[in-house]
Amino acid sequence: MSILDLIKATVVCGAIAFLIYSYPVVGQIVLIGFLSLLWLLYAHRTIVHLRRR
Repeated sequence: MSILDLIKATVVCGAIAFLIYSYPVVGQIVLIGFLSLLWLLYAHRTIVHLRRR
């Protein structure tokens, strides 16, 4: 990881934190949507894995 990648990650995380604290409803919607997407991807991967057996 270069220093430029570290700076970009810091700026992105700071912007996300600012948006979540400034607009809590939007933050909750984004967080719930992201966690739901992760769950669906994991469930899909598990089903595909079970079908290949």
